[in-house]
Amino acid sequence: MNIITTQVPIWLSILFTITFFFIPPILIANAVKKSFDQAGLASGNKIKKIVLTFYWSYFVIIAILSLTGLFAVNTLPPRIIVIAVIPLFLFYFFVIQKKDWFKIVINNIKLEQLIFIHVFRFVGIFFFLVSYYGSLPQIFADIGGFGDIITATLVLPVIYALKKDANHAKTFAWIWNSIGIIDILSVLTSAIYLTRKAIENNSEGVLDFGAFPFSWIPAFAPATIIFLHLLVYKKLTQPSI
Repeated sequence: MNIITTQVPIWLSILFTITFFFIPPILIANAVKKSFDQAGLASGNKIKKIVLTFYWSYFVIIAILSLTGLFAVNTLPPRIIVIAVIPLFLFYFFVIQKKDWFKIVINNIKLEQLIFIHVFRFVGIFFFLVSYYGSLPQIFADIGGFGDIITATLVLPVIYALKKDANHAKTFAWIWNSIGIIDILSVLTSAIYLTRKAIENNSEGVLDFGAFPFSWIPAFAPATIIFLHLLVYKKLTQPSI
């Protein structure tokens, strides 16, 4: 079996692996625990551990599949979307949303806590770093990198406005949420477009995002980010916000 990895320097792969393996799952798990604490329930730590175990197990599975070269082939639709993105989103929507513990989370989590999770999108800098070493098309790096970094940067002023109950704070949150979801949809669309062009031109396209460790981005981010944005919309429509 040939082990397939990305062609960027090893230090960059290690830095990404450490950053992505810990930061997004911990941010999500901590938000879950806080919602339980705010509900006055003592089971928050248990659910936090379940959330972390799920994401870390998922990352290990994606890593193994990536190392076999399963995703390092240009196909339409991209294999990683069929095998990882769609199933994960359906799991969120049809399994997680029906869990009793999730209902506790969505009913008790504060809007600013839900938005704060998106600071992990500063990992968008890795789009530029991978592109710098020639492993991603520049246009894809620009769409993904700038979009994620802008979304992550705007998290802090939006949270500040919400905490201060500033005028139009809710409007700012609606605008921020729309920017964030447009960003991730743009990344998905551009990835599919560039994959189609790569097939036509017999080029690599965005294949390095199908190799370990960067395959974690498409396997985790689109489904998770879209789901989180939908939850923000849900919180925004609640009269208590």
